[in-house]
Amino acid sequence: MTNYKMRGNDLFDSRNHKIATVRDNDIFDERHHKVATIRGNDIYDERHHKVATVRGSDVYDEHNSKISSLSDVKKTIDGAMGGVTVVSLWLFFVR
Repeated sequence: MTNYKMRGNDLFDSRNHKIATVRDNDIFDERHHKVATIRGNDIYDERHHKVATVRGSDVYDEHNSKISSLSDVKKTIDGAMGGVTVVSLWLFFVR
């Protein structure tokens, strides 16, 4: 059983507490602070530093080292649809 669940644009933990929201290309935490921005296949933190890239079905960090696959990321978040958005939620809130 997964500890995280997607409902619409919101990510919830196992206690059904909303921990993140996706709006357009931005990811916000539960206090509405911007945590990440998505530009194409790249994920940037709130200071505009590149933290990850999605290439095909693999996820690479800022040093081009493979850190996960898209299928593994989706296994940790119930109801996850999409690619780069789900990876960014996983990077900042699940991992």
